[in-house]
Amino acid sequence: MKRHSIAIAIAIAACSATMPANSASEVTLFGAIDVGYQYLRVKGHGTSNGLISGGQGASRFGLRGSEDLGDGLKANFMLDGGFNAMNGTGSIPSRGVFNRSTWLGLSGNFGEFRMGRQTLAAPDMTDIFGPFGSSYKLGGLGSAINANTTPRGDNTIKFITPNLGGFQATASYSFDAHLAQNKDGLLRNDALSKDVKDRVFSSAIGYGVDWWKVVAYYQQASLESGTSTNGVHHDVSPREYGLGGKMSFGPTTIHAGWAQHRDAYINGVHPNNAGQEAVFRGGVVNGYTLGASYELGAGKLLGQVQLNAPNHNVRYGGERASKQKVYSLGYSHEISKRTNVYSYVAYLDGAWCDKDANATQFIVGMQHRF
Repeated sequence: MKRHSIAIAIAIAACSATMPANSASEVTLFGAIDVGYQYLRVKGHGTSNGLISGGQGASRFGLRGSEDLGDGLKANFMLDGGFNAMNGTGSIPSRGVFNRSTWLGLSGNFGEFRMGRQTLAAPDMTDIFGPFGSSYKLGGLGSAINANTTPRGDNTIKFITPNLGGFQATASYSFDAHLAQNKDGLLRNDALSKDVKDRVFSSAIGYGVDWWKVVAYYQQASLESGTSTNGVHHDVSPREYGLGGKMSFGPTTIHAGWAQHRDAYINGVHPNNAGQEAVFRGGVVNGYTLGASYELGAGKLLGQVQLNAPNHNVRYGGERASKQKVYSLGYSHEISKRTNVYSYVAYLDGAWCDKDANATQFIVGMQHRF
């Protein structure tokens, strides 16, 4: 039996060696494991502490690959799943193994085209609005600019242009996104029915060189009559747009961003900021962020201020919603090319529901990428 298995393996290797050069494919295993210690204090709710997964960024595991089809054309794919490093469970158990991304596409001189579950177009470019990007939980940009909660849509097509003299653009359209706010995060069996689809358009365009870049974005969702939040349909048209960028001066990089959200957030609220609501019919919420990073050898110091400012039409419990601010300070140190240690503290001052609300989150941890 053992000799038979060896013979089969040799035969497969021989066949592979005779494949044409333009049929060669590459498959890469990739991922990250992020673990750390968290201390969390929320006013009126006490404190908690212990080990967590994903303090800096999500723990994940996946496969990506491409095949050279000749004449500069490639077939590309990605399968990506998140998991909780503390217990090995999937980050979204109802979605199975590859809960983050499952897409297939083509790339060439024209740019890149993808089909499947993937991030909406805007979040691919807006993470430059702040030094923490969409990572670092409460310190992440999503507390002020909802696009940076990194929403992912099912049934999504995306096009990414090549870099044309510093200009690059991207756009996506989700035929039925199943976003958390729009569909309670549920996968429904009646997907063929036209009144249960949440269609989402997302786009962004950027221009820049090595030391500076600016990005503008626009997103809009169409919630048909069968979509709902917590079992209730909301007759709103969520849309948001924003502008931001970064500029470097030696070891210092300055980040800034602004976004306006109307009627509702495209993807609900920041998962680590319970002070917000997803739907605010007729209301406007402006988000602002200003931050900087400073390189210290193998380390980087990060600092950021975020402001979330609802207008008078945004109500919480019948009262006008209050402003909320998030102050964040962190440090990341590269131990090697693939491993870093990090520490940060974020302080939430005020919430829509209570202008006197506050919370403190402190995390120290390590991330290894492979």
